[in-house]
Amino acid sequence: MERFANECLEIAPGCLERMVGREGVPLLGEAGIFLTGLSTLRDHYLIRRNRPDFHILLMSHNEGGILLLPGQERAIPAGSLVFLPAGCAGGFTLARDGWQISWVLLDDVPRWRHLHRLGRQLHPSGEVQPLYHLLELLHGESARSPLLPDLLTLLVALVERALQGEGREASRLKLQALFREIETRLGEPWSVASMAALLPCSPAHLHRLCRQWLGCGPMAQLTRLRMEKAKQWLLYTDWPLSELAARLGYSDDANFANRFRRHSGMAPGAFRQHGRLPVGSSAGFDIAGGTP
Repeated sequence: MERFANECLEIAPGCLERMVGREGVPLLGEAGIFLTGLSTLRDHYLIRRNRPDFHILLMSHNEGGILLLPGQERAIPAGSLVFLPAGCAGGFTLARDGWQISWVLLDDVPRWRHLHRLGRQLHPSGEVQPLYHLLELLHGESARSPLLPDLLTLLVALVERALQGEGREASRLKLQALFREIETRLGEPWSVASMAALLPCSPAHLHRLCRQWLGCGPMAQLTRLRMEKAKQWLLYTDWPLSELAARLGYSDDANFANRFRRHSGMAPGAFRQHGRLPVGSSAGFDIAGGTP
């Protein structure tokens, strides 16, 4: 991985870019927007900045790009939003020919200063297409168009929503959908990487989402789902522990039994026996809590 010692910009002649900035449309500058663009990148493209003095917001409309960070490279899926705060090293290059993107460069002014705390981001966003269409409209208007103030107000609102509001809500909903899918496939040999690929996002971003919305890591959430399903099957089936363990993705019944005991405080057999006591029994077993 090449070090970010110097800034670099390499764009092949075949790349198509339409740009509108504050020099041509002064209203953009008043909103703290330095430059906006719509790009179809071909053949060769590399842009790398060491310490940019502006925030970079990029929307990826197909699979074709790679995010360059110090020490790592990350594929950028279609429908993803990438954000790099001012002062953070980062760049982009092609994974394959024909990457279509739209982008907004935000001045590091008081209006956007709060974006520093967001850090680098790469995640799916429902705002990618609305931002693209809005930028198309903006680029189609002249500098004196009476529509510009309204389009600019809407652009600022969408940028703020993508970075702070509904962007987070969309991530929460996608995370819920991910674990609903995993719950139907508990017997598979899941890893953080395979779960992240299903979202899709990086393993590190999946960790952040799980900590934010679930209060635990992705593997801990997988264990929760497996243990809750184990409780149901122990109570309502007669499967031997070996079959139950296999259906839950454990290598053998001893491995499963140890995990279940740590999670619930009881051995699987004891849980099954107490949970099936007749109604009115004085044992006082709390099935939901898993403790006597």
